[in-house]
Amino acid sequence: MESLRELFWAGQEVYITKVFMPLIIGVAIFSPIILALFVFGFWRRYRLWRLGQADNRWEKWFTRLMTTLAVALANVRILRLSELYPGLMHSLIFGGTALLFLGKIVRLFSFGGLTMPPQSIYLYASLTSEIGGVLILIGGGMAVYRRYIKKAPRLDTVPEDTLVFVWVFLLVLTGFMVKGYRIAVSEVSPTDWAMWSPLGYLVAKIFPTFDTGIKNEILVWHRALIHTIPAFIFLGYIWLIRSRLQHVLLSPLNVFFRSLKPKGALNPINLESTEIFGVSRIEHFTWKQLLDLDACTRCGRCQDACPAYFSGKALNPKKVIQDLKAHLQDVYPIPFVRQAIESRADMVTEVITEEVIWDCTTCRACQQACPIYIEHVDKIVDMRRSLVMERSQLPESAQQALQCLTAREHPWRGTTATRTDWAAGLGVKVLSEDSNIDVLYWVGCTAALEERNMKVSAATTKILQAAGINFGILGSEESCCGDPARRMGDEYLFQTLCQKNIELLQAYHVKKILASCPHCFNTIKHEYPQFGGNFEVIHHSQFIANLIRDGKLKLGGLDGNQVVAYHDSCYLGRYNDIYQQPRDILKAIDGINRVELARSRSISFCCGGGGGHMWLEEAPDKQVNVKRTEQIIEAKADLVATACPYCLSMFEDGLKTKEVAETIKALDISELVAQALDTAKGSLSTPDML
Repeated sequence: MESLRELFWAGQEVYITKVFMPLIIGVAIFSPIILALFVFGFWRRYRLWRLGQADNRWEKWFTRLMTTLAVALANVRILRLSELYPGLMHSLIFGGTALLFLGKIVRLFSFGGLTMPPQSIYLYASLTSEIGGVLILIGGGMAVYRRYIKKAPRLDTVPEDTLVFVWVFLLVLTGFMVKGYRIAVSEVSPTDWAMWSPLGYLVAKIFPTFDTGIKNEILVWHRALIHTIPAFIFLGYIWLIRSRLQHVLLSPLNVFFRSLKPKGALNPINLESTEIFGVSRIEHFTWKQLLDLDACTRCGRCQDACPAYFSGKALNPKKVIQDLKAHLQDVYPIPFVRQAIESRADMVTEVITEEVIWDCTTCRACQQACPIYIEHVDKIVDMRRSLVMERSQLPESAQQALQCLTAREHPWRGTTATRTDWAAGLGVKVLSEDSNIDVLYWVGCTAALEERNMKVSAATTKILQAAGINFGILGSEESCCGDPARRMGDEYLFQTLCQKNIELLQAYHVKKILASCPHCFNTIKHEYPQFGGNFEVIHHSQFIANLIRDGKLKLGGLDGNQVVAYHDSCYLGRYNDIYQQPRDILKAIDGINRVELARSRSISFCCGGGGGHMWLEEAPDKQVNVKRTEQIIEAKADLVATACPYCLSMFEDGLKTKEVAETIKALDISELVAQALDTAKGSLSTPDML
């Protein structure tokens, strides 16, 4: 009979019939069981996902595949500077596992004596698997320290977590024990032991030497009983008990089916054909939203990123996902049966409370932090839609803002200003009088009707005039873009405002729109195309930065040497990746010493005004804008620069609340540029930049 040569076994005959047959039989028995458990577990989840509503997530499959490989193999969303310790920990565990399997897979070449590659392949495979095992132990040790000793607040440890840690540790340990025993009974020189299996060589020192007649049998049963069989049971456990380790498959799957639409666009409702306005039952979510629930690993990054949670509010994005996941399991508890139980908790008032649903500012920090693209904001807005459109259950202040939007086409209840008061004496062209323009300046409700922000629209006008831009405004014909209505859950009101504005813009043949409000900018740029409104939209920070770059503006400096901190607006930064242009503007102004806030750019802290919160009443001790103001104070800034009217208003209130309004000012970047124009000797008069 042909013999097989095990690694480190020189000249030893190991007969399949005598030694390996029991192990082969064991593998033959356990493999179908593990496969059946996998199929059972996955098909169970798949059937439940299919309960959700339709959602096309198959387009651009190559782009999806490349991102999936980058996330799953390169850990690009896990290994971040802001999350260096957990990112490195995960990378060590993942990389170690990959190397371990790579080293073990080579044994398939010799299964049943089908092939016999050179011995050197086994040697390199041995070293590779040892390195992998060591990396797993290091990463696992870091995880144990973080979870059980340091006890990171965002981690909620359950018994299953402890079981997984112990089980994996024992599997790696017994793997080294198997190798150590094999070395102990082999006849290979010590130099080879230390070179190709250094840790196994150390473990080998604890094993006694057996007679040649029994050592092969001991090796096989040792491997089967303490390593191979427990490994098979562990694989079965993962899929039968719904272990969090299912994320090995579910996370890449979730990444592959991530949304490819613009980050700032909510899904529209077909008001003419739908019978469901929002989400009030678990089956109303899309199949991808249900996949989100299973893919979540409770890592807690979204929790740490959430400004509402940080401010002491009831919202915890991780808990929202986990509570919905538990609710799905409660409603559909029986494997292979897609029949819901009759008695269930109300999802939008009991499983997820109204307070939690209304705490969200839609800042998207949770989704930016999530390594596997779970979509928290869409789920919360969908539940808001149900509360508002199906039940009329919403905070009184939200109801008043929506009523004002319906009656006056803006949310600023109580204002006596008109949409053109701010422009008095500025010589601004109104399209109803002269529509011959190159750029429409979309002023927005806040910059037109809120007293503090009227200075921003005036400053922006001054800049456009100084650069010789042929622009105009809609004036009294301008309506709210609809962002507050949509984010507060009134999709019907949003679509009414959206369609009215699109018709007006198309009637004037508007091609290019300049917006100073990131919410208007985001809505018109990314959500109006859902209804046929396709326009070129640019934010005033981008436009002003281009004017400066092209030499259209001659700027002076500010008096004194002021320390300025720029605040990244959520809808300008995280939603639209506009981070650098506002900083370029500040850099172009003399007399500014710019500092970065502790949380800036993609991890910036929300001002608290998004998601309709500009008009919602909040508890004084849980205001997001006050928390952000404290961060500005900690940065020792003389001035906070913004590029959003919501942020400006929220900081004005926050500075007053912290009683520092006399020492720290809040200004829009357009106001700073307007001041710099005043200090310059003159402006360049150049042809239109368009």
